[in-house]
Amino acid sequence: MASRAFRVLFRDDPSLPFSVIVDSSRTNQSLLLESSAILTLINNAPTEEYKKAYKKLIDCYGLLGILRVSKEDQFLLAVTGVLSMGQLYNCDIYKITMVQFISLKCAYSEFIDPRINELQRLMSSGIFYFATSVDQSSLIDLTLTAQKRMAGDASDDRFFWNKNLHYQFERYGIDTDNWLLRIMCGTIQIRLVYIGCKTAKVAVLSRLSSERVGTRFNVRGVNDRGHVANFVETEQLIIYEGNETSFVQIRGSVPLSWEQPGINVGSHKVKLRALEISFPAYERHFRSLKKEYGGITIVDLLGSKEGERILTQAYKTQHQNSSHKDVEFIAFDYHAQMKTSKKSISFLMDKLKPKLKQFGFFHVDNERLLRSQCGVLRTNCLDCLDRTNAVQTCVGLQVSHCIDNILLINRFFFVLGAQLRCLPPEVLKPNIIARFEELLKDLWQKNGDFCSVIYAGTGALEGKSKFKDAGRSLARTIQNNLMDASKQESFDLLLYDGLSTSALPSECAARFLPPILIHEIPHAVERVLERESEMVDKISLTVFAGTWNVNGGKNMHNIAFRNQAPLSEWLFPKDLLVAVNEPNFNADIVAIGLEELIDLNASNIVKASTTNQKLWCKGLMDALSKRGEYVLLGCEQLVGVCLFIFIKPHLLPAVRDFATSSVKTGMGGTAGNKGSVSFCFSLYSTSFCFVCSHFAAGQNEVRDRYEDYVSTLKKIHFSMGRHILSNDVVIWVGDFNYRISLPGDEVKKAIQNKMFGHLAGSDQLTRQKAQGLVFKDFYEGPLNFAPTYKYDTFSDDYDTSEKCRVPAWTDRIFYKFSSRSGMQLLRYGRSELKTSDHRPVGALFNVTCWKLNVSKYEYVYNDIISSMGPPDATVLVSVFSTSPFPAKLYYPVLEKLTLLGIAPLLSKFEEEYLWLVLENGEMALAALSMDGLSIDGFVLNVRLRIPDWTSLDCLQIKTHLANKIEDIHDVPYSPTNGRLNFEFEDDDDDASVSNSSTSPSGQLDPELDSSTSLRDSNGCADGVTLKNASEQPATYLQKNIQGLSLSSPPSDPCVPILSQTPVSVPLRAASSTGLCTTALTCAQSGNDFEILGGNSRSLHPEAIPTIPPRPKVIFR
Repeated sequence: MASRAFRVLFRDDPSLPFSVIVDSSRTNQSLLLESSAILTLINNAPTEEYKKAYKKLIDCYGLLGILRVSKEDQFLLAVTGVLSMGQLYNCDIYKITMVQFISLKCAYSEFIDPRINELQRLMSSGIFYFATSVDQSSLIDLTLTAQKRMAGDASDDRFFWNKNLHYQFERYGIDTDNWLLRIMCGTIQIRLVYIGCKTAKVAVLSRLSSERVGTRFNVRGVNDRGHVANFVETEQLIIYEGNETSFVQIRGSVPLSWEQPGINVGSHKVKLRALEISFPAYERHFRSLKKEYGGITIVDLLGSKEGERILTQAYKTQHQNSSHKDVEFIAFDYHAQMKTSKKSISFLMDKLKPKLKQFGFFHVDNERLLRSQCGVLRTNCLDCLDRTNAVQTCVGLQVSHCIDNILLINRFFFVLGAQLRCLPPEVLKPNIIARFEELLKDLWQKNGDFCSVIYAGTGALEGKSKFKDAGRSLARTIQNNLMDASKQESFDLLLYDGLSTSALPSECAARFLPPILIHEIPHAVERVLERESEMVDKISLTVFAGTWNVNGGKNMHNIAFRNQAPLSEWLFPKDLLVAVNEPNFNADIVAIGLEELIDLNASNIVKASTTNQKLWCKGLMDALSKRGEYVLLGCEQLVGVCLFIFIKPHLLPAVRDFATSSVKTGMGGTAGNKGSVSFCFSLYSTSFCFVCSHFAAGQNEVRDRYEDYVSTLKKIHFSMGRHILSNDVVIWVGDFNYRISLPGDEVKKAIQNKMFGHLAGSDQLTRQKAQGLVFKDFYEGPLNFAPTYKYDTFSDDYDTSEKCRVPAWTDRIFYKFSSRSGMQLLRYGRSELKTSDHRPVGALFNVTCWKLNVSKYEYVYNDIISSMGPPDATVLVSVFSTSPFPAKLYYPVLEKLTLLGIAPLLSKFEEEYLWLVLENGEMALAALSMDGLSIDGFVLNVRLRIPDWTSLDCLQIKTHLANKIEDIHDVPYSPTNGRLNFEFEDDDDDASVSNSSTSPSGQLDPELDSSTSLRDSNGCADGVTLKNASEQPATYLQKNIQGLSLSSPPSDPCVPILSQTPVSVPLRAASSTGLCTTALTCAQSGNDFEILGGNSRSLHPEAIPTIPPRPKVIFR
């Protein structure tokens, strides 16, 4: 059992700074923590005398490091509860069951910040592990696989969960190997197998990555840097008589930009962003996997129901068009196959066997390397939980049996059989093999449960007990909706600490500095911000922002709409084209905010329809595409408020940290009939925020509109502590509903005489802004156009109804920019589209963005680091030819330092040196001026504890620069990457799947009527579903797909999707010709289809549309 080898003491003297001392039974030193500095003390007589002023606080098993919640609040994390898991390599493995947070500000602090209590609960939940050893030189690193340990690799930062907590100790030169633990998150299961009088050890270790961590419905898919949610590396380990064998598998979320938002009960809606958006991240993800593991094989277990079908199709499409299509993609509809037969898993195992043989496994015999694993299986389902657990278990355990059930050693399936064959002969007895198999089954089952607890809050669903699975499903629902938010915040606090998640300077500096330096040298942040303009090139971009209250959104497809001015009159007004002197001008970014997209009735407020959203999205995209190529970066709807962001494709690789947020302000914040939606992202090194709002209506409800504004500003927030005002560029559009406080007749007369200045003086919003109540520090263009509300529909007349509302500028656009960006308003005005009772408003801006220049960055960075001094800010003072340091010189040295404006935080005598820990590195450099100074006949020798700090930092910056260069240059956008230019949801009409036309495997049903499909001479066919104008699905069949035969269906359900290289081919329709895409729209007349529009799509040769009398939806 582990011993409590550490004791924490404290001094709480009001006249002195609060101080903590840590003693360790493993070393002859102590740690002194005081005034945010750390110093080692040798345990001699003076030190013991000094400790008498301290009291015992706790005994603990180890320290995790220092968590900084703010600049003032810092906590030392101590492990006070553990559970032994067994031994590996003569090291004890422990699960952490209790962590105590020790305030470094005062003793017995009551945790006012609720995040601390939540984080303490997370750290004590039994998901973290560490290793200890009497001999520190033989201590194993749990973040590394056996193969990486053998190769001598450094700790794998992906699985080093408390790395950030080590920074404060590393800054002051403390040996963290002696004082701090390294913890991994996941699960470790170890068992003994008795073989005669000897024992073997079997272990399953799962390491959860910290690069994109979170709870089930808060974190999905891939982030901009290529890190996926729920990424777990699982290692199956067998150790016996000097032999060690290891096999590694990985799992991770589908590497696309997707999420499952909202309240989740039962079925969960999948929202998928355009594939172009996630293409750079997809490339980065597989590039990093290849670098880390070598060969990769994808095992996709998604099915054909709900949002999974859309997700798996998008996954395949993205993979086909990536530069990593050499990676084999094996699709296996796990639910459908296992529902048909529990033995269907053998089809998948047969498909994987060649790859497992190719990748191999790791084997060492008495430290002699015999085999290495050169590749891994990357398995995923929707959550990477239950189905993934089952398949990874089969891969690790499967043993082939002959017909009469007698084990054949030479037919052992990889992996267990292959690992056992490498061990001495006594292991190969049938009863011993059975023990291994039985124990590993239990280990894999527990492994699945613990992985599920971390991500979903409950154990895995096994399918063996309906009552047990139902209970766990209910527990998951409660966990996901009520508890995951606080758990997610705890993960962020642990991994990024309070300074990184809340401080605006840190957020800005993170675009330039490596994270390790932001933690180790916090005062470097200000220096970076002062000189950031020297590290960038300036790029000019144009941004168009528009807002329109569309009065229910029904007129987008109204025949009367077609007789009105097209959307292009709003998006590309003629006066704008004249102003910029470019007849074919199109903006780089287009942001469109729509209000009252749907009728604001009770049913829509409860569950808003997305039908109008899709219609308007297509209409906007069609209008924009006539002037240039655009990609839908994001689309978010809150009842009737909807915000679209379109961007030119060449800018996509520069987009980072895209996030959405929304807030309801209707009925006191309880209903979404009024509210705001917002997007936030970084483009190069400039952050953008777009907000669309619909505030309270009514001539006299000024107070309500003010409260809506305040609520929006307060409640809209994004990940990592970002909010609206923390961005460089903010554009806020909407129907703010502010009115003109004048009689209606007077207003109409002023409009006729174009006396807009007179009206602006009585505009409620203008008055509120002048008083500093709303939109403080925002700008707006001049109101030199007529009020946009309220008109009779399809008329130039203001409201002639009984209410006869006073005309007003309800629709407005405000903007704000920081000193890190430039912004110029080029045009602000309305357009004459008459299908609503409002007129649309548009604004065009010229925005100056900052793009990091790597060569400038390296020069400025090195200059900053060299001028700031060493991160530990520690100087050593000695006297020539005198040892130890004369104590009588202590106060004279302090007086000299005071003359330099320097006051030490900590000091100590150690042999011939006086150690002085100063506030920052610049003070340490200034203290060097005392070198050679004579005091009372003694000549001082002053030097830095780390004289070569710049060379150490250069190593870090070179790695950081390499990553920056990779991010900027290595993932160019290719127009052929684009496929799906809108968001998919699992309840879309387009995404419906007819059960009657699909087999359980998700492939084409061989029993389909011949009128529904078209077979070639080889009986090969495949289906792509489109929709016509009457909402009936059309079937387009692609020929020559390898492995699919309707006349002779394949016995193997795992059909590789990379059958041949796709080419772009036109589809021939009955009444016209066009290019096929999944977003294509067709109009039907009888059995004839007219292609109305769409982008090109890569298809296999000879793709031919078939027009059945009653089209059905067909998917493979």
